[in-house]
Formats: sequence, C-alpha cells, structure tokens
Amino acid sequence: MRPVTRRALTMSAAAMLLPPCLACANVGTYPRVIGHAFGRTELRSEPRRLVTIGYGDEAPFLALGHRPIAIVYSGMFASGMTPWCEQKFSAMKPALLDGSIIDFEEIARLDPDVIVGVFSQLDAASYDRLSRIAPTIAYRSGPYRAGWKEQTEIAGAVLGLDEKARQLIVETDRLLGSYGDVYPGLKGRSFTFGSYFAGSSRIVVYLPGETRVDWMIGIGMQPSPGVQRLATASGGHVSADASLEDLDSVAADLLVMWYEPGARTALEGQRLFQMFPPVRERRYVGLDDPAEIWAASWPSVLAIPYAFPKILRRMEAAVKAEAH
Repeated sequence: MRPVTRRALTMSAAAMLLPPCLACANVGTYPRVIGHAFGRTELRSEPRRLVTIGYGDEAPFLALGHRPIAIVYSGMFASGMTPWCEQKFSAMKPALLDGSIIDFEEIARLDPDVIVGVFSQLDAASYDRLSRIAPTIAYRSGPYRAGWKEQTEIAGAVLGLDEKARQLIVETDRLLGSYGDVYPGLKGRSFTFGSYFAGSSRIVVYLPGETRVDWMIGIGMQPSPGVQRLATASGGHVSADASLEDLDSVAADLLVMWYEPGARTALEGQRLFQMFPPVRERRYVGLDDPAEIWAASWPSVLAIPYAFPKILRRMEAAVKAEAH
C-alpha cells in the first residue's frame, strides 16, 4: 500500500476539532478514511505490514488480533517488549524502534503499508515525511497526550474493527470501574503522582490530562488540591515541578512515584523527602518494577488487566497505613 493521503491541516485548533467518527466507511470495509490531528488518511485495504511508532500503540492492535511488524522498544525489559504484549506476539517477534527519535530510513526499510503514531511525538514535518513512505495516522489529541481509549479507537478504525474496539473500550472501562469496588479504600482519596530523577532538587508532578493521572481519576480517586492548583497555573501542560523544600504544597492521601534505576535510593535518602507527611506516614508507593512502571505510565487494554491489580493492592494498603 503506497501513500494516498495528503496533509489537509497542520497542527492547529482546527485540526484538533475533528468529528468523533474516526473512520468514514462502513465497519470492516475499505477504502476507509481516518481523521487525525494532521488531516485525513485513506486506507485502501486492510493493513498487512503495520508499523507503530508510539509508546504502547501496539497493545490495542494485539488485543484486536493484529501483530505489527515493528513497535517502539520498551526499555527496562530484556526482550524490549512489555510482558502483556510479548505474550501476544508469541514466536513472531517485531522489529524494535527507538521511541525517542523517528528513524525514517529504518521505517522505510521495513516497507510498511501503514504507519501509526498515536502516543508519539509526531509533528507536521515528520508526518509529511512518513506519509511519503506509507499512509500515516497520528493522534487526535496532541504529542504524548493520547490515552488508551484514543489508541484503541484508532486501532479499531485502522483494522476495520470499529465496533470490536468500542466493545473493548467498554469492557476495559467497566474493569477500571470495578477496581473502585474491589479496592474501596481508594475511592474518593486524593493523590499525587510524581517522579524523580537523580541529582535533581525537584520532583516532577503529573497533572490531569496525563495518562498516569487520568486512570487514577477513572477508578474514583481525585488529584490533590496542590496538583489541581498546579494544573490551573500550568497553561495546558501535563506536568509541573515541585521543589523538595515545598513538597507540602502537593500533599495528598496517597503519594505515588515512579523511578528510573538508582533514583529511588537517591530521593528516599533525602531528609526533606523523609519528612514529607505521605512518606513519613507510609502513605507512599514507589514504583520501580518495570511492569508496574510501564502499566501505570502507559496504560492500555492489555496492561490494565495484567498489572493493575498488583498496583492497586499496594496503593490501597498504603492509603490505609497509619503512622507509628
């Protein structure tokens, strides 16, 4: 399949206001036209050699029964793949791409018939260049903004499985909602989700609109007042910094942090962090297990049932902890 799409719109407010219908064709039929942030892409036939260039973009395709020929490398795992996706690939191993850059030459060598970049850094220039290789489909929301629902909707549109994708979203939404009942200690609790990088004097605080925050809201929790204040002042950004001297500004019923190797020890050894009430009172969960980090950071229809129960058990136990 060769490029048959041209960019009708650059990244602009108009491009972001695409109609809810992603695929303008009958379910399961081709050709079909898929709308996204850079315009509309026509797919003349069902993809056979699909390349995904966004983090976690492969998960909904695998859930819908299609194995991409190339995906973004998942760091922290020896195989380069998350366990929930690796088991779906079975013996058929995909090529692994660097998600921090777009290697146009490598993608061209793969001879794809469709390129999909939903949770990706695609900009207008990159989109145009990829479209000269094969029909390319981007996010609707923005660079690194797409959630698991958007990824699943677009995967369904690409495969002509729109209704199956919608049902998968309904089932996953129902599962997330049920977690609020299975772990009732979390319902209504405030939270702050952050990260720390060794050598910094600040933590990164994630805000509503970021994938890590949105799924926690989805199970019935709420961002802490300090996080909500940061969101109001953020100008649309999905993360902000809080200095170690001012951690009380983002105090919450529950603190969740994810760490790169070595960063957890560096932060937990600092007196200011030790004195932060959620930490001092053991209302704190540190994520340094790769599966937990990736699932909590980039949830998907495969990651949620695979990894969330363990994460949520830890979160509920922490929320119920009492200070000595």
